[in-house]
Amino acid sequence: MALQPIVTLENVMKAYGTFTALHNINLEIGTGEFVTLLGPSGCGKTTTLRLIGGFETADKGRITLAGSDVTQEPPYRRDINTVFQDYALFPHMTVAENVGYGLTVRANRKPKDERVRRVAEALALVGLADKADRKPKQLSGGQRQRVAMARALVRQPKVLLLDEPLSALDVKLREAMQVELKHLHQKLGITFLMVTHDQEEALVLSDRIAVMQGGRIAQIGSPSELYDRPASPYVADFIGAANLIACTFAGREGDVAKVRLPDGTLISGVEVQPGQGLKEGDKALVAIRPERMQAGQKSDGQSVLAATIMNQLFHGGRFQLEARLDGVDAPIFIDIARNTVAADGNVPQPGHRMEFHVAPLDVLVYRAEDAA
Repeated sequence: MALQPIVTLENVMKAYGTFTALHNINLEIGTGEFVTLLGPSGCGKTTTLRLIGGFETADKGRITLAGSDVTQEPPYRRDINTVFQDYALFPHMTVAENVGYGLTVRANRKPKDERVRRVAEALALVGLADKADRKPKQLSGGQRQRVAMARALVRQPKVLLLDEPLSALDVKLREAMQVELKHLHQKLGITFLMVTHDQEEALVLSDRIAVMQGGRIAQIGSPSELYDRPASPYVADFIGAANLIACTFAGREGDVAKVRLPDGTLISGVEVQPGQGLKEGDKALVAIRPERMQAGQKSDGQSVLAATIMNQLFHGGRFQLEARLDGVDAPIFIDIARNTVAADGNVPQPGHRMEFHVAPLDVLVYRAEDAA
């Protein structure tokens, strides 16, 4: 069942001088969803967030919140709050004063007894009830992040905007805060819209991800949809890791596409956009996830790729092999789970020649032009 949209962007465009940051963006965010805008620096994700929050004004198009047009409304007239990347806490205020500040300003001022109650509820929600009297400098990075969350939540907004909220934390703390953020969203049930360039963070937290490229939405879908069936080589390479290999389209057998690698090897795959006009002899591109390339016994229907190992990288629970296919300049990467390595613990060494097998469903075929 589709969720009722709470935020809608219709043909939204934003330019800064001669630079167009957003090109006619259309986006619907459902009530209670956790949606992430994902992409590299300069792709338009932060501009989109700022337009929704009211910190920028669209040059064209319409933004609605819960059915009301807020395109020209200032931030304080939108039932939205933001957790900023740097937290922006007042150093001279206590934790409780920081959290309650938004309830003291004229536009949202609440009676003192209500402020005290809501601040206590917000601090309890983020696990900081015992830190109410401390100053921000007395807190850890993770605790300051939670204060910023409590300050945003105390106004009970319809939508919470998260501007790379975990980027200032170290890796271990960041992973722990991802779990807390997921639990918080599930507990509150309000809409979260997050901006990040961290693909793993987006995959872990989101109900849907909008991958952005050059001021446009390249693809939007669930994490599994984007990972398993990326619409373009750009999305395949940005969501997770992908071996992108230039090849030649060699026709079709039923629903299965055939491509020929530079050394003449013929492999089977799935056309991501059937009917896109690929003809035999056309330049094409395949994407294969490193973990989908398997060593060992070949199964029926799998294609075989022979490669020379160039390097071995240890990643704790897995080994990553850097290898080279005949006739292909760029290296490819193969992931091997550590618990699948032979009992003697041997891992292929540089210079070793070996075969890898891949199933048609794990070989995604694109037009070469799609990589542009």
